[in-house]
Amino acid sequence: MKKSIFKASFEESLNIQDDSFVQYQTSDVFSKLEKYYKEGKATISLHIWNLIGVMIGPIFLNFMIFVFSLSLHDSDSKDLRFPISGSPILTADVYLICFLLWLFIILVGKGLKRAYILPYRNHFHVLTYIVWLGLEFNLLMIDICLSILSVWVIIGILVCTFILSLFMVSFEINSIRETMYGERNEPTLHSKISKKIITYGGGVLGLAVITNFILKSFSINVSDSMGVLGVLTIWIIMNIAFLFLLIFIEFPTYLLAFYKWKYPEEYREWEGKSLEEWYGKKYLKRHKELLKNG
Repeated sequence: MKKSIFKASFEESLNIQDDSFVQYQTSDVFSKLEKYYKEGKATISLHIWNLIGVMIGPIFLNFMIFVFSLSLHDSDSKDLRFPISGSPILTADVYLICFLLWLFIILVGKGLKRAYILPYRNHFHVLTYIVWLGLEFNLLMIDICLSILSVWVIIGILVCTFILSLFMVSFEINSIRETMYGERNEPTLHSKISKKIITYGGGVLGLAVITNFILKSFSINVSDSMGVLGVLTIWIIMNIAFLFLLIFIEFPTYLLAFYKWKYPEEYREWEGKSLEEWYGKKYLKRHKELLKNG
């Protein structure tokens, strides 16, 4: 029977850090985020950046996607390249429910007080926002495509996306299991792919942005059929990007956070942190037994 990735020993859990994306997250994201926490508390500058992020993201960007959806339905059909469906799927109620649910998750997360988990908690708020953004994007795309594609084609796209997500989850779990428990002399396929994406991903994205700019600058138009194909391509690529981010980058990172929560003292000693650095003054005042044990 295959071992569960959630039942590793402390020594086995350390192997998660061999994952290329975990290394990237640790060095380029969490190591920088840790600097904004002092004695188990977020600095004023982090509070300011979080406020700015909330204003730009959930308050502005997600709301503008909702407004854009409404504007499509309020527009004259002659002004649109494609006809739009009768009633919007992305409604004010959907936006409000998602916003309140996002706030609820933030409030629940406030119960996690250990200093070493605070950067993960802060980053998780960004992650849940991205999930919300992905949901809004898919609702908007369904809204647009309902008038140019049959319902069965749209259902087929969603089903294929779901099947792809299952395949990606299975692939990632097997990769993590091999990293944690298996002995390897050569890099895994997952490791090779992740290193290639880290190396060349930014360049590919930059090339796509430049290409899009050139097409718009020279007013290069395509037929309606090519336009429909473009919409579908954007939809599929964005969904793959969302899935890749959640499954291959974020999941192993938070699996490591899970083991830090499961083996806090072992990880504290392994990282060479003091009790105050690891738990924070505020947390230690409420859990004085840690001082006795330490």
